[in-house]
Amino acid sequence: MAGAAVENGGEDKRAAEGGMNADESPYSEGDRVMIPLHSLIYEAKIEKSAFDSKNGWKYFVHYMGWNKKYDEWMPYASLKKFDDSVKLTKPRQQGAQQKKRKREVSDEDFENMCKVSLPTLMKNKLVEEWDAITRDGKLIDLPKTKEATVGQILAQFEELVESREPWPEICSGLKGYFNKTLKTMLLYPQEREQADKLLKGKTLPSDVYGAEHLVRLFLKLPAILPYTNLNEESLVALVARLQSIVTFIKEQAATLYDEL
Repeated sequence: MAGAAVENGGEDKRAAEGGMNADESPYSEGDRVMIPLHSLIYEAKIEKSAFDSKNGWKYFVHYMGWNKKYDEWMPYASLKKFDDSVKLTKPRQQGAQQKKRKREVSDEDFENMCKVSLPTLMKNKLVEEWDAITRDGKLIDLPKTKEATVGQILAQFEELVESREPWPEICSGLKGYFNKTLKTMLLYPQEREQADKLLKGKTLPSDVYGAEHLVRLFLKLPAILPYTNLNEESLVALVARLQSIVTFIKEQAATLYDEL
């Protein structure tokens, strides 16, 4: 387990370094790439690329076999070089009479489709938080600085993807879920008194809390998303986009997380 963490960390570091070289793009237009999502891997094609000094290379990708409405910008770190030996996930054919929410997969498979994969860094942070809060009686320092709140994290990400549809709707929806579920799903018992003091009047959780609690929401999504009116194709596309937000948080971890 520890060896895997070290290996993944090195992989992430190499990826970050490669994606920050403004003189040479790691991928070219027309390249086939792979986009991992939990236990699924999707084939995509690079349509165009762009570079900015803060976040490095990003790529506008088309998911092979999927409707063009799912085309989107993805950061370099979310892409993998194409490998013919890897088993890829193929789009499910939608019948003309198929109704929303009709599922042809088991409940277990459907739940797996709703899972957002967390990098080792975030998993380790979650464990550290649980230990510090539930065993040592510590609390995350709140409210967060304005730049590190959930609302601002999502606003910065939306700016990164140039507010292209459907990102504004996704970021707004994610913030709405966060505000509605914080007290009921995202707090440890030891944090409830702190929340009651902070969330008085019209104060929203997204203006007080930061990455630590937003990441907890990603863990709870398998219990939330099955109750939305999304069919399988739309659900998979949504989770893939949420994965991009997770990658963004990981890349900004040094400034978003506080030490306990």
